[in-house]
Amino acid sequence: MVKMNPVNFRKTTLVAALSASLLAPAIANAFVVEKIVVEGANRIGYETINSYLPISKGQFLDSALTQQTIERLYKTGFFDNVSIYQRGQGEMVIKVEERPSIAEVKIEGNKLIETDILQDALQSLGVKQGRIYNQLDLDRIIIDLKRRYQNQGYYAASVEIESKELPRNRVDLKIKIIEGEPASMGRITLVGNEVYSDRRLKGQMSLGEGGILGTGDSYSKPKLEADLEKIRSFYLDRGYAQFNIVSSQVSLSVDKTRVFTTINMQEGDRFTLSEVKFTGETILTLDEIDQLVDVRAGDTFSRSKIINAVNTIRERLSEEGYAFAEVTPDTVINPQDKTMSVTFKVEPKNRVYIRYIDFEGNTRTRDHVIRRELRQLESAPYSLKAVRQSQSRLDRLGFFKSSKIETKRVSDDQVDLIVKIEEQPTGSFTAGIGYSQLDGASFNIGLSERNFIGSGNKLDLQVATSAARKTADIGVTDPYFTEDGVSLGMGIYYREIDAEELDVADYTTNNYGVKASIGYPLNEDDSIRFGLKLDSQELVCNSDFTYCHDYIDQYGSDTNSVQASLSWVRNTTNSFYFPSKGRKASVSLEAVVPGTSDAPFYKVFAEENLYLPMTENLSLHFKGGFAFGDGYGDIDTLPFYENFYAGGIGTVRGFEPNSLGNRFDLTQDGSDRPRGGNTRVLGTIEIISPTPFIEDSSNQRISWFFDAGYVFEDIKEVETTELRSSVGIGYSWITPVGPLTFSIAQPVNSKSDDKTQAFQFTLGTAF
Repeated sequence: MVKMNPVNFRKTTLVAALSASLLAPAIANAFVVEKIVVEGANRIGYETINSYLPISKGQFLDSALTQQTIERLYKTGFFDNVSIYQRGQGEMVIKVEERPSIAEVKIEGNKLIETDILQDALQSLGVKQGRIYNQLDLDRIIIDLKRRYQNQGYYAASVEIESKELPRNRVDLKIKIIEGEPASMGRITLVGNEVYSDRRLKGQMSLGEGGILGTGDSYSKPKLEADLEKIRSFYLDRGYAQFNIVSSQVSLSVDKTRVFTTINMQEGDRFTLSEVKFTGETILTLDEIDQLVDVRAGDTFSRSKIINAVNTIRERLSEEGYAFAEVTPDTVINPQDKTMSVTFKVEPKNRVYIRYIDFEGNTRTRDHVIRRELRQLESAPYSLKAVRQSQSRLDRLGFFKSSKIETKRVSDDQVDLIVKIEEQPTGSFTAGIGYSQLDGASFNIGLSERNFIGSGNKLDLQVATSAARKTADIGVTDPYFTEDGVSLGMGIYYREIDAEELDVADYTTNNYGVKASIGYPLNEDDSIRFGLKLDSQELVCNSDFTYCHDYIDQYGSDTNSVQASLSWVRNTTNSFYFPSKGRKASVSLEAVVPGTSDAPFYKVFAEENLYLPMTENLSLHFKGGFAFGDGYGDIDTLPFYENFYAGGIGTVRGFEPNSLGNRFDLTQDGSDRPRGGNTRVLGTIEIISPTPFIEDSSNQRISWFFDAGYVFEDIKEVETTELRSSVGIGYSWITPVGPLTFSIAQPVNSKSDDKTQAFQFTLGTAF
């Protein structure tokens, strides 16, 4: 093992150069070159060597030309030694000693910077397997790698290069890196600030300095540069238009573990706007522009407001088809009275039209399913508003893990739109065969798919059979039954359960029927839906459940009914599964059509979801829900089997599913199970964010929540003091087999007879 020393490299190069000058006089007499012969070249071909020669056949070779030839061949970096001599009559012999080739490059000791990134850096310097090994490159390698670590704050990092000679004139390189510890911030000294205190300005910086009691943040050159820009923006947004950072010096402690920074600045005067003008072909009226921008004469100068005004005008012009409009703000400073005027020069350029819309990444979803969601059409004028609406609609589908619409310019007045998507699972599938003493042999299969075979249609299929139960539910919804977006859904269902065989409930309902629904879009965000269901039901009571038997005695066990529903939904959220901003509100009414049942009833549901962005990654979610039902006609209460329940995921986490509310009286009713109620009140406040420590968490999220809710037997009994509440943490993940969510919750307001459950999860249902 030989350790290469950069000092020895320079000595070797110097000796080679001296050898060239000493060899030149060896050819005492000039002669005409009739033949050129190269000896010692194994990997470097004759044609390659000949391309570097300053001499060719038929020329006179003298000492000056000999020296020039040797120098040129040395400069190629291919050879360690070059000599020239005459052999025979007119034969010029070039004898070379090739430098070794690199057999392998190994890097060890690196943790901060990935090996692939370092390998790319070495290749850019010409160091990789198969290349000629040049000792002079080692200095460049060491300097480059150290610079990369220093940019990350690792000033104590060291780099050594070892080489190992191999047979056939090859060499292995081993780059040994000792990263050490990152340098931390020492004192940050601000010079020249008089208007704002050190504390105020340092509060704008992400890098925190160290003090007597501890070390500061890890130093990073990019972070320091970003902090300098934050200070500059801080002043420029407060009227100091001539603010300037004169210099920033960085010094190291002796042990290279602390960085001390001095920032020199000139604040200048504070300026106000004396005049705001708009010139050029504005397209828009001056009154409309004045309403769009927040820049007025008399305001304190603010760079961010100027930039926002430019972007706002450009975006508004893009809605008129001027996708490449230019808006240039020109400022004129009057230092005498500390004012400045701003003139926005508007140049709309050509009106732009969409040539083609192409799709990338949809291996499953068909093109027309995506295209029908787009509000920007081909051959139409480009509109940023339409593009954003298209983006929003794609995100709300829930078909894609990510979607992005890019603009590709093809001419002065034409662009292509590239819709890039990454698909994700859009449903859940379950299947199983089993046997139990209670249920006997059983078989079940279930499929819930919102993008069936890429058609955009929704399919729900649930089939199960055993000695105790037989169920089937099949439903299909076409969201674009018409080109205008009118949806049509149809389905059939059948459920027959042997309550005595199961012995797990005090009553069951056996149902079968057909259902249909029609949805109609009112605008981009609002829609209404009409539904109709023909239902036949049989109520089966446990032998001890006297409450159920009394109900049958009064209303009968068999019920045939026609149930109608009407709902309204407003959705402005930015995602189907994991919205971070927007609103989703719904109100719906379900009712048995009068005259079709002996026990008619109705239900009203209302729900509100509001997502407010707090930071780039955090959002605040408010959720409220209310449900109420009642009977009418011959029945003055909601049938008990239609009652609402609360507890568990989706309502109040931390309590057993469906456990909240009053219970039946065992001595009087023959059961002590939860009875539910005709009124339910729910509320949730949560902070949601991507899952931390995971690089790509677009299909996952974590939340810190506060849940509250309860069910009441009558709306008149609603009291906030009766609400149960809990706090906890939740996790949701779109898995390949369906959505998964779980929570860990601790009840905050509970009573002794409440049934709590800290850990809860569900798989295959939307959250």
